[in-house]
Amino acid sequence: MSEQLFINPYNFIPFGKSVDKKRKSRESAYRSKETLLSGWLTVLLETKTPLIIPDGAHPRYWDCGKNQYEENPEPDQKKNLHKEYNFFRVPSETEKQPVIPGSELRGMIRSVYETVTDSCVPFLLDDKPISQRIPAYASLRRRGLLAYEPAVSGSSQREWVLYSTTAKTAEVLVSDGTIQFMDGRRLKEKNGDFVPGKGWLQYNIPVKKDNYHIAYLNPKEVVYRWKLTGDDDPYQQLKTALNGPAQKLKSRNQVPNKNIAEALKRAKNGEGNMVPVYYFIVYRNNKPMVYLSNSSIGRIAQRRKWKEIMGIHAPCEDTDRLCPACLMFGTTSGKGMKGHVRFTDGTPVGELKSEVHTLQILGEPRPSAFEFYLRKPDQPNVTYWNFDFYGKKTGFSKRNDNYTEYHDLDQATPRGRKIYWHHALAADAAKGNMNSTMEAMNGSFEFRVYFDEITEGQLRDLIWVITLGENRNNSTKQHKLGHGKPLGYGSVKLTVQQKAIRKLITDGNSMEVQLDLTDYENIQPEQGDSLDREAVKTLLHMCDTQSFRKNIPVMYPLARNKNGDFIYQWFSNNRKNPGTLKTLPEPLDEDLVLRGSWNEPNIVKEGHKRSDYHKEDDQRRIVGKVKFFKADQNFGYITVQGDKDYKVGIHATYNPDLCEEDLKPGTEISFVPRNVNGKWMANQCRKK
Repeated sequence: MSEQLFINPYNFIPFGKSVDKKRKSRESAYRSKETLLSGWLTVLLETKTPLIIPDGAHPRYWDCGKNQYEENPEPDQKKNLHKEYNFFRVPSETEKQPVIPGSELRGMIRSVYETVTDSCVPFLLDDKPISQRIPAYASLRRRGLLAYEPAVSGSSQREWVLYSTTAKTAEVLVSDGTIQFMDGRRLKEKNGDFVPGKGWLQYNIPVKKDNYHIAYLNPKEVVYRWKLTGDDDPYQQLKTALNGPAQKLKSRNQVPNKNIAEALKRAKNGEGNMVPVYYFIVYRNNKPMVYLSNSSIGRIAQRRKWKEIMGIHAPCEDTDRLCPACLMFGTTSGKGMKGHVRFTDGTPVGELKSEVHTLQILGEPRPSAFEFYLRKPDQPNVTYWNFDFYGKKTGFSKRNDNYTEYHDLDQATPRGRKIYWHHALAADAAKGNMNSTMEAMNGSFEFRVYFDEITEGQLRDLIWVITLGENRNNSTKQHKLGHGKPLGYGSVKLTVQQKAIRKLITDGNSMEVQLDLTDYENIQPEQGDSLDREAVKTLLHMCDTQSFRKNIPVMYPLARNKNGDFIYQWFSNNRKNPGTLKTLPEPLDEDLVLRGSWNEPNIVKEGHKRSDYHKEDDQRRIVGKVKFFKADQNFGYITVQGDKDYKVGIHATYNPDLCEEDLKPGTEISFVPRNVNGKWMANQCRKK
C-alpha cells in the first residue's frame, strides 16, 4: 500500500451573516432614478485551460465492445454506451459557430455575485428527500416492529405504530448470497416474513461475513404512535431509505431490501404485517422525533428540508425583501421579478483551437458526504453528524461495542458556497459507459453585459465580479466555467474592454440619446463597499491559480482496489474509525492536503521486480516506445512492453526539457515512472 496525497477539487466559501440586513424592496433600491445607469459592458473571455460547453442535445453513442458508433440506439441501450459531445454551436453565415450561451455566462457571474454580496441561495433541491448512510461505528442498536393498525379497536381508520421488541438471534453462515443455519439447513423465509413459533425475521445488510446472526423479533410495548390518521411519515421514511442511491446497485444487498419493501407494502395495505426496523428517538423542542432504517448501518431519511437548512440564505420569496443578487439578476421565486442585466452569447474572437478529451468519471454533488458538506457540530466527542442530528461516543454498551448516542442538532450548518480550485488537467481516461468524450476549445470569446437602470454602486460591484478585481489578461485571478471543472477544465479570464453608458439629453421639446464610451482595458476595478470582506478574501484565494503547491495532485477522494482500479470507497474507508475521521480543510488553511491509501497498479516491465520501483530515480528507469506526442498539447503516451502493454503519459510538466524531435512515434526512451493524479506519468524522459 502507498499513501497518496491530494487536494479535493472543490471547497466552500462560508456564508456570511448579513443577508437579512441587506434585503430590501425594488422601490427602495432604485428610488433615486436620476442616478440610475443603463448601458453595456464589452467583455473578453480568454481560456486558460480548455473550455467544455457540451451540446447536450446531440450526443453520439459509441459501443466500446464493438468499437463502432450506434445510430439511434433504444433508450435502454444508451446507459450501456459511451457518449461523445461536440462543443455547443449555433448556425452562422457559412457554418455552425462555437459559442458560449449567455445563460452559462450569466450563471457563472451571478454565482460569484451572490458569494461576495452574501446573497441568498436561489435554487434548492427540496423535491429530493435527503437520506444518508449511518457509518458502521455509529450503527443503530434498537430493533423495532412497525405496524399499521386500526386507530381504535374495530375502526376502519388506521395509524402507524412502533413497537419495541424482544429479539432472539441465530447464528448462520453466508455463502454466495445464501444464508444457511449451522446444521446445514437453508434459510427459506424472507427478510420481513413472520416465522411461526419464532417471530418476525430480520437480518442486516450488507451481508458480507462468513458467519452472521439473524434475529427473530416479537412486539413488546408501544414506543411511539403516529396519532394523526393518514400520517405516512414512517412509510415515507423507510421508502426513502430503501430507495437511496446505494441501494440501486446490482448486488445481493438488493434482496433483503426488496423483501423489506414488500413487507412495508403489505403493512400499508392493511394485511396485518409487521415490518422489522432499526430505530432511535431524539427530541426537538421537547417533541420526540423518530428515525427509522431498514438496517443497523442503513440509510436514514432526514426531516429537515433544504429551505430550513439554508435558514436566512433560503431563496427570496417576498419582492419587498430581496437580496442584492435578486435585485440585480431577478428571481423566479414568489411572485418573481425580472432582472436588470442581460448577457449575450460569447462569440469567437480570432481562431479557436479544438481538442477532444475522454474525461474521467464525474459524479453528482453528494451533500450526504457530511465530513465535506456540513460543518462539524461544536460539541465534545462528536463522531457523526448530518442535517438533523449528531452522534457522540458515550462509552460502551452491554455487548462491549462502541456505543453512539444521538442528539438533535439545533441548526445544521452547511459549509458554504461550492467553488472549484484551478489546477492542471487530469489525464484522459479510457472510454466506458460511465464517462464521456467531449470537444473542448482554446481561444477567446467576446460578449456583452447589458444593464438597465442600476445604481453606480451595483455597476462597480458587477465590474469587480467580472474581473475579480484585476482587469488584465495575465491575471492569476480567474473564473471557472463549463463542464469538467473538477478535472481542471474551464479556467477563464474575463476582462472588461469597454464601458458604455446611455445618457438621455433633453433640450426643449427634443430628446437625444448619447453614449459615454470608456475604454476599460487595464483599468483597475474598485471594490465596492457593499461586498462582504471575508467572502472576497476567500474567493480571491480560491480563484487564484497560484494558491497551493503544484506538486500535490488535485483530484476527487478515491481509493484503489487490489487490481489497481479506481473505486469510490474513500468515504467509506474514512468512516471506519471515528478517531481518524478526516474532514475537508477550510479553504484558507495553510495545509489543504488530504490523504488516501491504495495498492499501486502493476506497471512492471518484464524482468523487473515491483521493488525496482522504490529505488532511486536512475535505478528505477525503464524503457518504452513513444506511441504519440502532441506538441501543441504537451501530452502523449509511451507504451511499455511486458506481459501486456501499459500506457504511460508524457507531459511537459514533468519533463521541462522535452524535445519534440526526440518524441516521434516508435522512438525508444527511458523514463522514471511517477504516479500523478492516479495515472502513471513518464518523468525525466531520455532518448535511449
